[in-house]
Amino acid sequence: MKRFARVSGIVTILMVLALALAAPVFASGGNLDLVESTPKDGGEKVPIENVGVKLFFNGNVTDDSVWPVNSSCFSLKDSKGKAVDVQAYPGRKAGEEGYILVLAKPVPAKEGQPGQLQQDSQYVLTVSSDLMSTDGSRLGDDRVINFQTMDLAANSKVSMLLMVFMMVGVIVLMFVTNWRKMKAEAEAAALLKANPYRIAKERSITVDEAKALIEKAKEKNKKQLEKTGGKVPVPEEKKSSVPKIESKKKGKKTYKVSGPKPISAAGGKYKTGRKAEKEKQARSEAARKAAAAQRRSNSGSGSGGNKNQKGKSNKGKKKKR
Repeated sequence: MKRFARVSGIVTILMVLALALAAPVFASGGNLDLVESTPKDGGEKVPIENVGVKLFFNGNVTDDSVWPVNSSCFSLKDSKGKAVDVQAYPGRKAGEEGYILVLAKPVPAKEGQPGQLQQDSQYVLTVSSDLMSTDGSRLGDDRVINFQTMDLAANSKVSMLLMVFMMVGVIVLMFVTNWRKMKAEAEAAALLKANPYRIAKERSITVDEAKALIEKAKEKNKKQLEKTGGKVPVPEEKKSSVPKIESKKKGKKTYKVSGPKPISAAGGKYKTGRKAEKEKQARSEAARKAAAAQRRSNSGSGSGGNKNQKGKSNKGKKKKR
């Protein structure tokens, strides 16, 4: 029993201490405060168009009972103190009771175009101390958020430099890739001509070991070709000494002539002498044939005359008798 009483006393003391420590927390929970903002105070490089500042409070500041007052608790000014119109929008989703979006409404330079804040300029958004929550607590003091818009000229220079670097990087990458591709293709072509006997002689190894080295190099080169997109070289065919006969189907490359023609027909002036020699031979042959015909005719007429003379002499002899 004494032990149980001792444990109960310790538990009671701990509970009292916990309540004492928690009291200040609950007391401070009733004060309305700005928890977070986007952009934060001192923010830089804020866009000049569609500028919106997100505000998060620790109380319900968007309820219809307090919104008519809270909607007019925001003001925006530039570095010269010139006011810029703003419009506040309350969060309407579950869990957004403490969320307010404040949009800047600058006067547009031209009609029909969205308004813009000045670039590379300081602006101050002020939240009035009159902002209140549904439990009646107020900010108590004005909250100020300073931010600076972006410098478009500097951003454009940075963008140009980044673009140049990207283009140079792409060119270098293309060059390196193409170089690797050409190197892999050259190695593949060299491996096709690799002579295992020569390698074996140069390295003082066996022919089988040389062939194994070549096959290993081919496998490595194949992976390199696949990686770089190179083409596998095709082995060159040995040229045959027998000329190939082209197919007649290739009419565009087949030419026909009607017959042999002299070189003069194509405009040539070179004389070989063959024509004169043929004409001389033809004349000689014609003369020979004519002489032979004359001899035949002469021999025929001479034999007939002799026969007549013999007949006449025989008749004369008969008469004498």
